[in-house]
Amino acid sequence: MKKLTKYNEIALSLKDDIASGKYGIGSLLPTEFELSAMYSASRQTVRSAIAELARQGFVSRTKKLGTRVESALPQNMYLHRLDSINDLVQFSNENKKVVQTLDQIVLDKQLAAELGLEPGLHALKISTMRYGKAGDKLPIGWTDIYVVLTGLDLALLADRVRAKPDVLVSAILEEEFNVTLKAVSQEIDSILLPEALETMLQAPSPAPALKVIRRYIDSNDEVVEISITLHPSGRFSLLLDAKREM
Repeated sequence: MKKLTKYNEIALSLKDDIASGKYGIGSLLPTEFELSAMYSASRQTVRSAIAELARQGFVSRTKKLGTRVESALPQNMYLHRLDSINDLVQFSNENKKVVQTLDQIVLDKQLAAELGLEPGLHALKISTMRYGKAGDKLPIGWTDIYVVLTGLDLALLADRVRAKPDVLVSAILEEEFNVTLKAVSQEIDSILLPEALETMLQAPSPAPALKVIRRYIDSNDEVVEISITLHPSGRFSLLLDAKREM
């Protein structure tokens, strides 16, 4: 597995300090010389870290003045609240996805293990690029969707996805293939973005990323769809509300 470069480590550390309020909005970061000493890094490495923070909108740089904190959140982050299946549909309506590939596949052992399914299952794989909204040039993530519903006409589903590229796949399953969704489970992990996606997602190398796996479960308690979405650091934030049962 790739390791984070020193400048990425410094950038992540500074983002944490900004988020915690150690460096408040409007304040100045320590000088390059001071940061070099703090992180035992060269000034060029520190410059690269600050350039990354500036690219994401956390800070601005002014000659002879220094580096000013502008925001505790990146300016191009897409913020999404998820409390129910209806919120997933709303999420699809709010952001734009561009279908990249549609393939009928058979799950091998490695992919089946990652998805938590049995190898040998037939599936429709749908790969999409996701954007916060129409017109955005910087994608917020890449999604691979696997539809594994037994007995489903995968070729017909592929045609429907092509015809309705902006509609959630699970919504197409419910509206046109008599599927009733009962629940969606979700796993979230932090990873490094695969090299093959770095260029496509316009991300630095190596790029920290958020990995979100969603499993869609029907009324028969069967997994009918699994999506794996990778969001480069600073592109996407997920809000979850938890309430105590009374």
